[in-house]
Amino acid sequence: MDFDLIIIGSGPAGYKAAITATHLGAKVALIEKALPGGTCLNQGCIPKKTLLHLASLIENINDLQGRGLVGRVHGDFLAAMGHKDEVVSGIRNNFTVWLKRLGVQVFIGEGRLLGAGRVAVSPLNGPVPPEFSVPFTDKEKLTVAVPLELCARRIIIASGSEPKELASCVANGKEIMNSRDFMCRLDHLPKSILCVGGGAIGVELGYLLHQFGSRVCIVEKGSRLLDQPHIPERASAVLERKFARIGLDVRKNVSVAESRIVDGHVDVTYTDGARDSFEHVLVAVGRKPMTDAFGLDEAGVELNADGFIAVSEYLETSVPGIYAIGDVKPGPMTANASLHDAKVAATNAINGNCLHSNYHKVPTVIHSALEIAAVGLTEELAEQAGFDADVVRSNFGGSGKARAHHDYEGFIEVVHDAQTGQLLGGCIVGPEAGEQIHMMSAACQSERGLWFFTDMSYSHPSWCEELETAIDPYTAAFTKSGKQVFRPGIFAAQLK
Repeated sequence: MDFDLIIIGSGPAGYKAAITATHLGAKVALIEKALPGGTCLNQGCIPKKTLLHLASLIENINDLQGRGLVGRVHGDFLAAMGHKDEVVSGIRNNFTVWLKRLGVQVFIGEGRLLGAGRVAVSPLNGPVPPEFSVPFTDKEKLTVAVPLELCARRIIIASGSEPKELASCVANGKEIMNSRDFMCRLDHLPKSILCVGGGAIGVELGYLLHQFGSRVCIVEKGSRLLDQPHIPERASAVLERKFARIGLDVRKNVSVAESRIVDGHVDVTYTDGARDSFEHVLVAVGRKPMTDAFGLDEAGVELNADGFIAVSEYLETSVPGIYAIGDVKPGPMTANASLHDAKVAATNAINGNCLHSNYHKVPTVIHSALEIAAVGLTEELAEQAGFDADVVRSNFGGSGKARAHHDYEGFIEVVHDAQTGQLLGGCIVGPEAGEQIHMMSAACQSERGLWFFTDMSYSHPSWCEELETAIDPYTAAFTKSGKQVFRPGIFAAQLK
């Protein structure tokens, strides 16, 4: 069975690569060993966003008591989980139908590299984990019954990742869970839960359970929550203050030294000697690439020291014609980054290596007690890159829409070069930050850069108009300064 491109894995990286290649005229095969849509659809982005929307509604409605609404709202956790399952299955049951209409041939089975241009697809073997037992529409038609061999001039590996384990607090799928257990096996609202790790998963699922009534504690071994390069410290600080105000406990510079399951609870000892007991523990200390069981060694595909597939700037592996994208290779382990990888690698696989990956162009979005979104360079990263970084900051307190919604906690931060006015990046904390950040991303890739915001015509009142309000004094000052202004955003010139 001959194809132009074979893709292993159907998460955001895999399915977006399949769509991109198909639009470029390629004949594409997509291999998936579990549920179509990968972690993002079944255990990650989609179910999280569904549940967090409900959590935010609980807060928003209760904050408007006495302002036109009467009667506090309480969450029904089991009903919310049922709603989440309906959303996920509804998307999943149309997933393969959608891909087939685009011309992508989907195979449900185990993919294994046989060498350059050849992939074996075997029937699924062994017991199916409970989280993978959910039926979907085309399972019978797509599941491989006998071994097949597929051939293609290009192959993309998009096998994804799985939760990391913590030696001092090993997940058992019951009292001690990882994010996959949480989404697929949690059948009640915990009275108390410890979230180990203050990254995206910890702050999102911790906030979710707090809103539904659990006692939540987040422990983070670092000095701040969301300790990652593209999230400025100011954003982390605002989130930490919000957690403190709503009664969600955060402990920094500490982790779990020891855990024991006693009478259905988890007794934990922290690294600072303190102790506590919880009904459940959620281990959210990161993810690791899934690189086993599909023939990387035999094919000659090299891994780096951290166990990720090593790739070039074109996302090509050590074997010409084999590419790796998404969580399985170095880089941000997010769906947004995976979608970026997919377009780069699929284009390079079909048209020849012409596109470079650039994760500064990829928005980072966190949905917790506050929505946080960032793109491009932070002030710190800009200074490290040699720019004379300056930051425009504006709070939502003066926004008409924020006041109308009674939701004005947050800020806009726009990073630019003080000497030339070049737009370098920015961060938004507040309502619909994940949608607003696309304006910032577009400006960073525009020939108008900072002036992109002044060129726009906005609806009023709106969230996005605050971007223009924030930068107006600076663009006016640059115009009058006599400086040689460099208008294109930092990503306006596409690298070839």
